[in-house]
Amino acid sequence: MVLIMELVLQATFFQFFNINGHSPDFVLVTLIVIGIYFEKEESWKYGLIIGILKDVFFGIVFGVYSLLYFVVVIIISWIGKSMFKESLVAPLILFPVGILVSNLLLFLINYLLGKGIAFSEFVAARGPVYLAVNLVGTLIVYTLFNMLRKRGYLLDKTRI
Repeated sequence: MVLIMELVLQATFFQFFNINGHSPDFVLVTLIVIGIYFEKEESWKYGLIIGILKDVFFGIVFGVYSLLYFVVVIIISWIGKSMFKESLVAPLILFPVGILVSNLLLFLINYLLGKGIAFSEFVAARGPVYLAVNLVGTLIVYTLFNMLRKRGYLLDKTRI
């Protein structure tokens, strides 16, 4: 439910709150946090479902975000399975991995579809401001997940 709400807010409300044209990608950030907290057997479902919804409502080519979110969550879950989840080290290490994988995969898919731009332009569009805005978003979401987990709300995986 949270992811669907974030998807709607990201497409509407958060567009007005940006820094140099960059607003946080809370859906991707939340999927990274879900990948940290849950095993890949659980987390891939969230990535695939929210990716399908994003493809249906906002995508130009169906399947791009489904594949993108699915792969990112699987990789983050696989890497994060041996990390101490309550430490801020986990999101600080796994956030760049998730962002890097998602952006490189997005560039590759667009390139293969013939909709790509020059790699230098792609990197420039996702520079330090983009990373900083999304890192702040990651820390906010991770802190909220930690609070919910400590209060027992994340024991039932269907409450996300």
